[in-house]
Amino acid sequence: MSGEPTAEEGKYKDIPSILPLAPGGVYAVKWEQREKWAECLRTPDVPYTPPLGAPNPDNPVCFFEIRAGGYYLGRVTFELKADTHPVTSENFLKLCEFKCYAATKFKVFPGNWIRGGDFTDLDEVVYDANDPDFFDFAALLPDAAPGGQSIYVSEEGPYFADESFAISHDGPGVLTMYNPGAPDCNGSQFMVTFPNVRAEALNGTHVAFGQVLEGWNVLAALEQLGDARQEGDTFQRVTVEQCGVLGAGESGGGGSGSAGGVSTAAAMGGARERGGPRRRPARRGWRKSRADASG
Repeated sequence: MSGEPTAEEGKYKDIPSILPLAPGGVYAVKWEQREKWAECLRTPDVPYTPPLGAPNPDNPVCFFEIRAGGYYLGRVTFELKADTHPVTSENFLKLCEFKCYAATKFKVFPGNWIRGGDFTDLDEVVYDANDPDFFDFAALLPDAAPGGQSIYVSEEGPYFADESFAISHDGPGVLTMYNPGAPDCNGSQFMVTFPNVRAEALNGTHVAFGQVLEGWNVLAALEQLGDARQEGDTFQRVTVEQCGVLGAGESGGGGSGSAGGVSTAAAMGGARERGGPRRRPARRGWRKSRADASG
């Protein structure tokens, strides 16, 4: 009897064939389980209160459009605490404004946090340098530091110093900077905490500078895609499809698991069909006409 999958089973050949049982131990997954990971992730309503309290209306708000497994999940909005952390907030704000986070991928660490922001490792299915919704890295930032970099590049390097550890990582939805374990190494990567995070693991070493406002149900659903080995691998590829900055009075459209409760469909205004997996045409080469945006 052949060990090859049938034609029906072969549809899921790109789905991981093993799931972690514990560090150092794995078990085979039934085809039914592999089929599950090929389906659109559900994002049910979850109770959520912004961990840093009511947002300051004078602070900037950024957004991500999230996809997992090729399926659009929804919009997530973040308040940046520019009133207390202006330097760190400006870094994240500009990276959103210039679309540097579009097509970046998330790593998921269940029980701890989500990590993202490495714009040197993009989702090649989503990314298209010819699309104005994406930053043309090859033309505008060809020598980016491995793992991404901050907007404060200087002779001393591509990173900037820890601004303040005044905000504690208490509860889910805290937006904080990622660093490789060394002080004053803030670049483009960031983390968002999950409900069971231990604040003491991050306080004093990572600079918290914002919070999720709307769309927490989207991020909460991603936790189930991570594996128990805490290596960040996910059973579906999780991607920031678009990013940007919201103007005064604009809705985040995060759904009922958010602080605002405006529907994603209303916020998007039907600009793009969001049902199934996204497919892009073949890339047509690098476009350099956006050079003026780098100024």
